Amino acid sequence: MQTQFQYIVDLAKQYNGYAENPEVLYTALNNLPDEIITEIYREYGNPENRFQPVNLLRAEVARQILNRVPINAEFINDIKAKIRNKDVEYFNHLAPAFLNELVVYPVGKRDMFANWQKPWAILHTFFYNKWTKQKETVQNYLEQICKDLLQKLDLKEYTYHKVDFQGPSNFGDVRCWIALFPIIKNSHRDAYQFFITLENNPKAGMLAGHSLRNAKPNKLRRVHGYLDTLQYFEEVKDEIVKLNKESRNYFKFAPGSQASEWEEFYNDGIAAIDYSNINIGDLNQFEDYKEMLNKAGLPADSQSNQAGNLWFFKTANKGDVVFANKGVNTCLGIGIIESDYYFDKNTNGYNHRRKVNWITDKVYQYKSNAHKDYKTLFRPDTFSPTKPWEFLLSEYARLYPELVPVFQKQNLIFNSEQNVKIDEVVEDEDLNEIEIAEPINFWWLNANPKIWSISNNKEGELQTYTTHNEKGNKRRIYKYFEQTKPGDLIIGYESTPTKQIKAIYEVTKGIHNTDQGEEIEFELVEKLEIPVSWNELKNNPALQKCEVFINNQGSLFKITEEEYDIIREVIDNKNIISEKLLQHSNIKKYKFSEDADKPFISEEQFLKSVSLLKRKKNIILQGPPGVGKTFIARKLAYEIMQEIKDTSIEMVQFHQSYSYEDFIQGLRPTQKGGFDLKDGIFYTFCQRALAHPEKPFFFIIDEINRGNLSKIFGELMMLIEADKRDAKYALKLTYAEEEEDRFFVPENLYIIGTMNTADRSLAIVDYALRRRFAFISLQPDYGDNFRNFLSSNGLSNSMIGHISSSVFKVNEKIKADSNLGEGFQIGHSYFCNFNDTVDENIWWQEIIDFELKPLLEEIWFDELNNVSDMTRLLSK
Repeated sequence: MQTQFQYIVDLAKQYNGYAENPEVLYTALNNLPDEIITEIYREYGNPENRFQPVNLLRAEVARQILNRVPINAEFINDIKAKIRNKDVEYFNHLAPAFLNELVVYPVGKRDMFANWQKPWAILHTFFYNKWTKQKETVQNYLEQICKDLLQKLDLKEYTYHKVDFQGPSNFGDVRCWIALFPIIKNSHRDAYQFFITLENNPKAGMLAGHSLRNAKPNKLRRVHGYLDTLQYFEEVKDEIVKLNKESRNYFKFAPGSQASEWEEFYNDGIAAIDYSNINIGDLNQFEDYKEMLNKAGLPADSQSNQAGNLWFFKTANKGDVVFANKGVNTCLGIGIIESDYYFDKNTNGYNHRRKVNWITDKVYQYKSNAHKDYKTLFRPDTFSPTKPWEFLLSEYARLYPELVPVFQKQNLIFNSEQNVKIDEVVEDEDLNEIEIAEPINFWWLNANPKIWSISNNKEGELQTYTTHNEKGNKRRIYKYFEQTKPGDLIIGYESTPTKQIKAIYEVTKGIHNTDQGEEIEFELVEKLEIPVSWNELKNNPALQKCEVFINNQGSLFKITEEEYDIIREVIDNKNIISEKLLQHSNIKKYKFSEDADKPFISEEQFLKSVSLLKRKKNIILQGPPGVGKTFIARKLAYEIMQEIKDTSIEMVQFHQSYSYEDFIQGLRPTQKGGFDLKDGIFYTFCQRALAHPEKPFFFIIDEINRGNLSKIFGELMMLIEADKRDAKYALKLTYAEEEEDRFFVPENLYIIGTMNTADRSLAIVDYALRRRFAFISLQPDYGDNFRNFLSSNGLSNSMIGHISSSVFKVNEKIKADSNLGEGFQIGHSYFCNFNDTVDENIWWQEIIDFELKPLLEEIWFDELNNVSDMTRLLSK
């Protein structure tokens, strides 16, 4: 890590020189290559971007550099003045729409360049950007340093926060910094951190987060490289870990759906959660989070909200504070954790438990936006750290003064200045000047996808909806339009045939008149990565009285806060994992030609496969076991996306019991008797792709020929064809409830199947299905790529040569057998798992004895002499 550490420090020294000496900065700027300046101009001069004064300044700087105009302080100040004065004559080269945004840009009392006085703040993007590669390199190096520190320091329950040269406010910085802190803390600000600042003179050590009260003094010292940093962290590790253990954590806790278990939990003095969907038993059996994830069948780097909540519950300290909540704005009580985690196997659900001293069951109802930028008070999950804990305690102390001594006895921190005597009367103040925050309303809006598709909208866009229909008549329940006001939240639902919630909107203007007539205006604040279907909500017992589900004829419906919370919880449960994966996954650009971990396939064949997939929409990768079919399938997806983004890939494995109901749609029994219509994995994924038409999505079917394909695909046999990917070909599905409930496969969804040609138990692929796929045959590859890979993993050249030559001869024998053929060859993947911690001869013999010999006995079950001959050939 010393190379990564020093690279960032050297860059910090260079940037610090630019920031402290503007003349040096201007000289470097004027000497930048034209290709970089051209990209900068395209970036900031793009008329489709939202207008910002500083970006217009950057675009003009780039334009003039390309015109060979020297840039200096006088030039920068002159362009600032022209932007402030809206000099349309000077900027007449701009696109009309962009120029108009300059003209209408509001000018307040505050200078539009108030935050951009320092030249480095304006010009840092000319140096630190994706075109110079410095930004990508620094971000990768920071990530590597963070992960290496966590591993070397054995901080299993810690995570990290990193800031690069863009700085937290994008004004540009001359340093980067890293903070390692416990996962259980809400933020690095609430923790004692392992802190590094990578700057001109780098420092490292213990840093107390800003939110800590009466914090211990920081222990930062100058460090001379990565090893020095690591050594100092080892010295202060015990103290930092101890301080974090002793500092108090604050959590929100949902006592059952819509607080259904609150009364029982309060009376029993416990907090308990039900995670029967993750059947892993007593958490005390696990030493760390990764071990629990492994037992749950989740990847080690999973950001699953469900699993994370469960681990928070297990690792919370005795003395930590818990706020019991109902929905997102109601606090039911406050408790102090008194016991370690325990598992009660004798209860029916809610087995994961903690003893809690509930110090109050008084209720606090939050008013939206009463605290800073909090529209809602709590997250809609089960158990997680909560940010506004001090605000909550202060509000309780204000509303219930009798709780003050209780809080003081428990050493709870609250703002005493926020407390107000209840009998205090305001007499002299003009009450008309006091703004009383009204509670927000919650709405459900039906959008007809044939007229207005939510999928085509982007976050931040403003939309309008008329209060009268095309004939000029008031829409159904017109009074609801009259009641809308800024700040209200709207659930955006696409009606038949889509029948999905796709977005959350916030009202920006109530009823007002425009050229189009009387309208309401709202902003798309959250576009759902995974839409929520009507079927997932309609049978929810808590929504049976919701007017949307009683009569869905109309446009705008009012829903209660409780109904909104229930729907919001369903939305979050579907989207939270995907959302966290997107936030935390290291999404990188991808090109096959630059892939250091590329599959053993020629670039020509790979790109031909990509071309086939784009044209045909459906391909099947076929070949013997071990040729990397599934591995290549993902790489094909990455190449089309031009990035590594697994959230846009879904995978399923077919088997003989797999059915249409699993894949598309079917009736499933409910816990309370009866049946409910459930969407299958492919149907759901298609709806997700339909919600994001601008992105490609990939559905990988492993072992596609193991299932009864005609039965599984049903109507899809026609719909998956490349020229049938359109709404006009939509069909009514088997279990459709209404005539208009029709389905089609979107054109941005690609299907990749894999097929093992050596499995004799499988039926021949249906000819009707075969016609709809392009078949790509893959062969074992024991050439240069394979040899180089084994060499990089530590195998000796003699062993590599033996494997390549002996397996090649075995495969030639298999291909020559008229009862077998090339589909029964031995694939290269059998030999890709070597690491240099084991003896290569033992490793090779184990592969022969326990993998290759049984395989040969299977294919030559009636010719065992061949097995003996080939086993001797393989043995070294």
